[in-house]
Amino acid sequence: MGKKSLALGRGLDHIFKDHQREEIKNIIEEENKKNGLEILKIKIDLIDPNPFQPRKIFNDEEINELAETIKQHGLIQPITVRKFNGRYQIVSGERRTRAAKIAQLEEIDAYVYELLSDKNMGEWALIENIQRVDLNPIELAQSYQQLIENHGYTHEDLSKSLGKSRSVITNSIRLLKLPIQVQNWIQEGKLSSGAARSLLSPDITDPEKMAKDIIEKGLNVREVENLRKTKNSNPKSVKQEIDPNINAFVKKLTEFFGTKVSLHSKEKNYSKGSIIIDYYSLEDLSRIQEMMDR
Repeated sequence: MGKKSLALGRGLDHIFKDHQREEIKNIIEEENKKNGLEILKIKIDLIDPNPFQPRKIFNDEEINELAETIKQHGLIQPITVRKFNGRYQIVSGERRTRAAKIAQLEEIDAYVYELLSDKNMGEWALIENIQRVDLNPIELAQSYQQLIENHGYTHEDLSKSLGKSRSVITNSIRLLKLPIQVQNWIQEGKLSSGAARSLLSPDITDPEKMAKDIIEKGLNVREVENLRKTKNSNPKSVKQEIDPNINAFVKKLTEFFGTKVSLHSKEKNYSKGSIIIDYYSLEDLSRIQEMMDR
């Protein structure tokens, strides 16, 4: 079999457009056929997980059910792997591989790539996982961050490729700034991503403690916001009614910069004041600067 290189160089934009027309598994099958790959039998004990797999938590019950199906009907769809240091790494099909091990298969059908870059591995792992509704918010954020750090994507690149606003991408990645224990609670479904984002406020000095309170009291996002405001409110201050047009303007700025933006004014009609643009790292600050330089 001749050496083949994966044709994912066309970029995420085109592949996600393809995704709108058909299932990811069909796209992978099509790519394999384009590259002239044959289905080979690979010993399972020579196969390692995808090092760029964004999914960290697998549903054991679902995998056991899949294992029973494999026992009865065999593996219907081959997995895809790449050769790496005399072994194989999973490109697509980690759930199937885990289930096949439980089903005590010694070999598994697989498409094998002899040449496949880390960049393409990372892209494919994202493609296979990112649109799945059960990918938890932390796994999603880690997928974005991995593409940014390892493969040179920007927030804007991901925004265009995934059809999401920059603020959605940025707010997702910001969750990774929370303490590890808080991230674990998000992954376990004990804390919603909306409530978790409230903990990123500079007013919150102990996000882990507040997260624990939210979980124990069963607070929703609005109640969390009210709790945060109550803890940091000045009893002498009077809440100022904000013009709907001002609110709309702030919302536009927030979406444009992909971060929290607020207006501060002592004037009732906001005739003068200041615009505050929050940033959460030097990378975030550089991103905002680049946007303003355009």
